[in-house]
Amino acid sequence: MRNLLCSLILILGSMSSLWSQIQGHIIGPDQEGLPLANVVLYQNNQIIEGLSTDMEGRFSLSAPAGAYKLHISYVGMQPDSMNIKVPASGQLELGDIALKSAASVFEEVEVVAQSKMMEFEQDKRVFNVAKDLTSVGSNASDILNNLPSVTVDVEGNVALRGSNNVRILINGKPSGLIGSDPASALRQLQGNTIEKIEVITNPSARYDAEGEAGIINIVLKKQDQKGFNGSFDISGGYPELYGAGATMNYRQNRLNFFTNISFNQRRSPGGGRSNQKFFLADTNYSFSRDRYQSRGGYDFSFRAGMDYYLREDQTLTGSFLYSPSRDKNYVDLEFVDRDANNAIVREVKRHDAETETEEVVEGNLSWQKTFSDNEDHKWTADFRYSLEDDRENSRIEQDTLGRPGTFLQQVANLEYQRSTLLQTDYVHPLGEKRSYELGARSTLREIENDYELSDRADDGTYIPDPEFDSRFLFTENVYAAYGIYNGAWKKKITYQLGLRAEITDLTTEVGYGDSVNRRNYANLFPSAFFTYSFSPLSDLQLSYSRRISRPGFRTLAPFFGFSDNRNFFSGNPNVNPEFTDSYEAGYVRYFEKGSLYSGLYYRHRTGVIERITLVEERDGQEFTRFFPINLAVQDAYGMEFNFQYNLAKWYEVNANLNLFYTQLVGSYEGTDFGADNASSSGRLVNRFKFWDSDLQVSFNMDGPSQNAQTRRLGIYTFDLAWTKDFMKGNATVTLAVRDLFNNRVRRYYTSGPIASGGYFDTFGTFQWRQRQITLNFSYRINQRKSRRPEGRGEMDGDF
Repeated sequence: MRNLLCSLILILGSMSSLWSQIQGHIIGPDQEGLPLANVVLYQNNQIIEGLSTDMEGRFSLSAPAGAYKLHISYVGMQPDSMNIKVPASGQLELGDIALKSAASVFEEVEVVAQSKMMEFEQDKRVFNVAKDLTSVGSNASDILNNLPSVTVDVEGNVALRGSNNVRILINGKPSGLIGSDPASALRQLQGNTIEKIEVITNPSARYDAEGEAGIINIVLKKQDQKGFNGSFDISGGYPELYGAGATMNYRQNRLNFFTNISFNQRRSPGGGRSNQKFFLADTNYSFSRDRYQSRGGYDFSFRAGMDYYLREDQTLTGSFLYSPSRDKNYVDLEFVDRDANNAIVREVKRHDAETETEEVVEGNLSWQKTFSDNEDHKWTADFRYSLEDDRENSRIEQDTLGRPGTFLQQVANLEYQRSTLLQTDYVHPLGEKRSYELGARSTLREIENDYELSDRADDGTYIPDPEFDSRFLFTENVYAAYGIYNGAWKKKITYQLGLRAEITDLTTEVGYGDSVNRRNYANLFPSAFFTYSFSPLSDLQLSYSRRISRPGFRTLAPFFGFSDNRNFFSGNPNVNPEFTDSYEAGYVRYFEKGSLYSGLYYRHRTGVIERITLVEERDGQEFTRFFPINLAVQDAYGMEFNFQYNLAKWYEVNANLNLFYTQLVGSYEGTDFGADNASSSGRLVNRFKFWDSDLQVSFNMDGPSQNAQTRRLGIYTFDLAWTKDFMKGNATVTLAVRDLFNNRVRRYYTSGPIASGGYFDTFGTFQWRQRQITLNFSYRINQRKSRRPEGRGEMDGDF
């Protein structure tokens, strides 16, 4: 109540008084400015504003007239506090403020604040991976599933706020690490290479317009501290999981060398069961399917680079990535066919042994120039080139009970991808809280896919099946330019107006010129953000953006899987892009020990790309095809809450909840595929500190959902992790259990029409992998756990 009263007094005071500038210069014992020193302004023990000094140690705060306490702190220096009186108008110049060295008691000095598990920025939320104990020993897919409003289903498909149309970037740009199969790529990208993940639900014109639900940006680790620094990890777990990794850098004078290496060996068992019933005009029958799978192998990643500081204001960075992997995957299927009387008429066993090898090679070159008038005045240029070679070879054996011999098939699936990115961005400040930005980008991508299914003949030779023998060439070139203006009005309101133009040149070719489909379209994508600051501790933001979801390679490719000859996925070369208008309103309130965010959002989509289930007949046997089409319109409504608070020195809680409702309208070949869906997702993280160790208990919820044909039941899981530092804080051991009760299972019910007449029903369960137990050991050289000053949030000490 006291804090609320103080906030109200401050707001009323700010309405009746003129704001003044408080300026100062933080210096050390050598009279040199201290960069990134922590400066916090208090009134009645309430944080009013906080920031870090610039690279010269200077700071500038705004506050209405009144009496305040100013607290300054810097690692390795004794903190200092002073009482100040801000005049009714004008400027309060504090001059040089000298901090004394704390070298004699450095071992006893605590860093002022630690980075939170999740932080809010103007247009995104930042998830600090190292703060989530369950991320240790995990891959990117596991980590994404812990993010607010992000869900990853049991097959590895990523959704943001209930939508799978989300753009995934690496270090802010498209990358060969993700490739054309994000689900597989994210399982191979290990958590020890990731620094943080940014979730951008309503991106501005600065970002790609691709992705209906928004952007997920994975930022990889890169060290740049002076001298030699490094961290080393080794992991082991069950089911089979072994891994090791290292992140190192050496900086001397104008050069900074950095590298990241990781190796992982893993195997994930999983499987499920389904029962499918067919109701035809003249008969009924059904079959059940039992599936057991074991997927895994090794993956290696080597990333190295160098920063060269050409001058004080210019930096040139080059990096190289090489990431090979080799997997051996096994799938065992058992089908039992039954007639209308439920009597068994056939039993089939099918075994698929697949070998998958993949190599990613990527080179990056970046240049940055900052201008002397302002460190925010800068110009950057980036070049990226990547190659990806993915080869899958399967040997399939099928035995039918009561029939002699084994039916053999072979599948060869070769995919080769080349991509080039050219980008430049320019930011020019025009004064306090005002600036403009300009940028341009070209993304050139080509994917060639050769898919061949062959059946063994009686003479032992393999004959290609013409229905599943195809060459597919996918070429997509996107050219973009944008402009943004950032402005302010009456100190409390800031805004951003942006416009992005994109030209898409898309060509698909089936066979060798047999069927060529060329599409070229130009689109404008406006964006607008308005932020009203009720006080330095609370903001209201309204935003709008227009987005596009282009059909990707997997959506357009004719074939990409045949291990299950009764259920397989295919693409549709005729799918067109969908467009989204996204509106969002959010309010964030900072407390001394935490924060609360609440938001509302609405998305209107046209040309919606939806994957439907079709039942067709082949060789006298019905089979299920999962097939993408363009439907008409979808409206999505949602609300979101994120809460983090330190209830005590030994107890921290983080909670998020996303509630959404969608209405889909559309039909295909006379069949209505419209659907209403109300669902939710959320996570509750409890973190306890005791005996110099941390215990984290997490509850994850992915509520039931409904689309045009499928109803999925909810998934509820618990994660558990414990960590402890030792060796004077240089080493950490972590024990984590993901899916403690082993119940992360997809349970679904699907129904729909049959092309030849009648309808079908399917009920099934599927578990991608079982409970995972991981033990990890980390050792750091010349660095402690990642910490940094914060402008808002909990501060240690009694000021």
